[in-house]
Amino acid sequence: MVLILASTAEAQWRTYENERYGYRLHVPPGAEQPVLSDSGDGVTYSVEHGQLRVHGTILMGRAFEEEARGRLDAAVADGWRVNYKNIEPRTATFDMSGDGIIRYVHGIEICDGAAAFFEYDYHRWDVKLLRPIFKHMAASLQATGACAGDVARIRYPTD
Repeated sequence: MVLILASTAEAQWRTYENERYGYRLHVPPGAEQPVLSDSGDGVTYSVEHGQLRVHGTILMGRAFEEEARGRLDAAVADGWRVNYKNIEPRTATFDMSGDGIIRYVHGIEICDGAAAFFEYDYHRWDVKLLRPIFKHMAASLQATGACAGDVARIRYPTD
């Protein structure tokens, strides 16, 4: 895991990069106390408005769409209600709600049978505040290393 700190002008946003799975994500202001997973697949942050989990996964021969649908189906089985879903061959976004909490999920297929996801749990009254943050985070979730190809440099919102 590499945590790249931004320049002074961008000090509040950071980049989390996971070398094991080959992905990176811009982490928003207020994300603190990162706890690395034991398996090295990601990290969990405490955030002012809830919790942010970032992790990679091996698809185990499944298509990315199957993995995303499986995650969504498991959440529904756990009692979450689906508010929005868009699952495509290489990317997925969905949000769910339950007990006043909303979970926003975004994932991408990386390559070599791997994928990366972030999940952000927050209170329903923070929807308007967090919507632009999620949009930026979704754009910044990208493959790195050999899987990156022609990945655009996504600038921090403060650029």
